[in-house]
Amino acid sequence: MGGVPGEGLTPIDVVNFAAAYGMWIKKQSVTCKVVIGRDARQSGPWIADLVIHTLRNQGIEIIDLSLSTTPTVEIAVENESAGGGIIVTASHNPQNWNALKFLNSSGEFISAEDGQYILDLSEDQKFEFKPQNK
Repeated sequence: MGGVPGEGLTPIDVVNFAAAYGMWIKKQSVTCKVVIGRDARQSGPWIADLVIHTLRNQGIEIIDLSLSTTPTVEIAVENESAGGGIIVTASHNPQNWNALKFLNSSGEFISAEDGQYILDLSEDQKFEFKPQNK
């Protein structure tokens, strides 16, 4: 966590990857709805907030499970007929780590091909956000 963007997980990286995932969801899924869950790490709430606000600004509906397990998020994606899910967790890594785990519409981890597509989108940064009402 922290450090220089692109070398650690900074707020800029979180928004970048969340926006790329949002673009993938909008291309991939009929349902622009994403389930979000996180573990109990200290950085979890602010990372989840950045993810949620980024996706909402792309016009994606959010189901926020807040503190939840990975299997709970996986099951919720299917039960809610969501286009995907994001779990904010670094599993069994030390507390100073965190990550975004991306799920597809089946509640399964995305494929290597989809992961590469999201990485490419994050590098291009050609994101679309919905206009805000005045």
